Amino acid sequence: MDNDERSKPRKRKHRERGVFEKAPGSGVWWVRYADESGQLHREKVGAKGLAKEVYRKRKTQIREGKFFPEQIRRKETALATAIDDYLDRKEHQLRHFYHYRRHGRNWKEALGSRTLRSIQPADIEAYVTERAKKVAPATVNRELAFLKTLYSDAVSNGKTETNPVKRVKLFKENNARVRWLSEKEEEKLFEQLPGRYDILVRFAFNTGLRQSEQFGLLWEDVDFGNGVVTVTQSKHGEARKVPLNQDSLRVLELLRAFGESKKARIFPVNAHNFYNRIFKPALERAKIEDFVWHDLRHTFGSRLAMKGVPILTIKELMGHKTLTMTLRYAHLAPSHLRDAIEKLTDTTTDTKPRKRFVVLRGKGRKPKETGRKVWWAGSESNTRHKDFQSFALPTELPAHRL
Repeated sequence: MDNDERSKPRKRKHRERGVFEKAPGSGVWWVRYADESGQLHREKVGAKGLAKEVYRKRKTQIREGKFFPEQIRRKETALATAIDDYLDRKEHQLRHFYHYRRHGRNWKEALGSRTLRSIQPADIEAYVTERAKKVAPATVNRELAFLKTLYSDAVSNGKTETNPVKRVKLFKENNARVRWLSEKEEEKLFEQLPGRYDILVRFAFNTGLRQSEQFGLLWEDVDFGNGVVTVTQSKHGEARKVPLNQDSLRVLELLRAFGESKKARIFPVNAHNFYNRIFKPALERAKIEDFVWHDLRHTFGSRLAMKGVPILTIKELMGHKTLTMTLRYAHLAPSHLRDAIEKLTDTTTDTKPRKRFVVLRGKGRKPKETGRKVWWAGSESNTRHKDFQSFALPTELPAHRL
């Protein structure tokens, strides 16, 4: 080494301020800084470039008084992880668990990699907009309800602070849809159904039970003596008794002949598989469109209405919580409205004199000025209002009965 090289000052290796690699060569960089009180803080970041950005951000937060250490240390949870944890804890508490599992799978595919705190209402609305192009509004609402419940659970467990789903509007559902099976369609359906499965559909026709209620029935729920089946847990969480007609009793007697155990299910098949593999293909072969299993329940209610069964009786038979749900069938029985009106003109059972109102008009006077309503007991009574003798009743003016 010559003298010139010795005389040159040695350059010192530049070190980035506030960032350091704890294990040389690991590629994992940390940041180190002091807050406004002089307290030293360290954070594990990752890449060197990202560490520089974090360091500058922390210094700015400290300078502006926006540095809160407790927020930095909080643990972030991915939506996918939160869904898995929620379903694992609630598997034995949620009815129709497979629906919740499907909702969770859809949300994981859409936003699963995002953290709970990073998801905003706009992200959810974007998913809803695309989802509504493929499924019914009611399905989208059920998925939103699942996510809303998930976030409420996450807030309770300290995984996040807010529930963004609360700011997303639900779709308006058309619950007034009533699709029932005509007699001709019924014949086509039974022609296409495999023989050993038609009893499941016949039972639904004659009881109006929901799918979960029918496929969840146990033999101990049947009272053959009184012809009643007990739904231990209906949609509203309450038990209700459903009367059985001859056709539904015949189905049970047929199945009973193969043996019964009180704790065994009456229909020991998977409802979901039966619908997709047996019932739905039969509908396609019969060329019956826009029809689902729940429409068998609509068929039950519609046929009762068309046979003149009172609407309140239909409500009790179908287990509706409110009359509003049952009124969708009222238009199928318009005759009961006409019968009610006709009772006003029916005099066959009326034995009392009928009070009547008549408009009396004075001679040479305008009806608007002198028209008065007076009453008398009836044509078979001798009692008359004193003004009745003063005016002549025009023959073209009909008497208005009460």
